[in-house]
Amino acid sequence: MKWSLSQLRKFKDNAFTFNSSIQLEDITDRRDIIEIFDIEISGDIIHGNRRFDVNLHIEADVHMIDSRSGDTVKYPLSVDTVEIFDESIESDSEIDEQDDNLHAVLHEIDLEPIVRELIIVNIPNVYTESESLPSSSNTDNWKVFGSEEELEKERPVDPRLQKLQSLFSDETED
Repeated sequence: MKWSLSQLRKFKDNAFTFNSSIQLEDITDRRDIIEIFDIEISGDIIHGNRRFDVNLHIEADVHMIDSRSGDTVKYPLSVDTVEIFDESIESDSEIDEQDDNLHAVLHEIDLEPIVRELIIVNIPNVYTESESLPSSSNTDNWKVFGSEEELEKERPVDPRLQKLQSLFSDETED
């Protein structure tokens, strides 16, 4: 996933479109990630004045351990981003730390390190396909509320504030 700037300059009037399947080894050292496969990368590169905008779409299947059941589950990863490669910046040290999508470029654009980073950052820390809570979670007396209205209906009024509650109901009637 490398292109020289001279190759990309040929597409000054049109966007350079790419679509590729890659296999990356040793992406992460997390123990809950079993395998990352079927990595599909697509997008286009638009050449501007001393700058290249890369519209990038990444899809991958991540086999990881379910955080509740401990079984192997498949997490479909999908990432969309715009990365900017600027020729006027001489080194990465000149780039403002707040702009993670801006990269210095000298002779070629290499997307592999960026793809690696985006995959690592977008894999969730906790993922489950299980609908039920584990039996060891001690959640027998828990209630799950679907909306704020249901939560408000079920909330009892504190006896110490009972007299104040009557003041609020009189104001709303007026």
